[in-house]
Amino acid sequence: MEATALRGLTAQLGNATLVAGTTTTLSLSVATAFAISGKVYSKAIASNQATPTTDANTGAAFLGVKANKGCVFVLGLDASGNTVAVQGEITDLDASGNFVIAPEFPATIPATMCPIGYYIIKAGATADATTGWILGTSNVASVTGITYTLVNIATLPTRPQIA
Repeated sequence: MEATALRGLTAQLGNATLVAGTTTTLSLSVATAFAISGKVYSKAIASNQATPTTDANTGAAFLGVKANKGCVFVLGLDASGNTVAVQGEITDLDASGNFVIAPEFPATIPATMCPIGYYIIKAGATADATTGWILGTSNVASVTGITYTLVNIATLPTRPQIA
């Protein structure tokens, strides 16, 4: 591979080992280095760090993932080491709680964000049908009808791995 292929690389250079924290938080259990457009930054271990409540693309609150729906949220770090997130499309689940059509990553990832992981959220038939599950507002674990998968990444893959 030519060296020019790595110019402007945005990637996590380690594995921050994202895990769901308590209530609405996330934890990075390992310090990590990451790059945004080729410039290197670092993030220390962070226990129960507040999860963003607004989409880094729009600045608006995240949309609720209601019963029988699912969604992908990309989690990342900005140059200051703050956790940021962007929401993908909300898609339907079938009667078994599987995606009818797998969700896509958000069409745009801010140039100021290094993706380090993503959540796949599934709100089953017993989940809240009115407001829905909302990143940064709703608990991740122990919520009726909600299942999630948290995937750690070095760079954003071409599509979410849902199985």
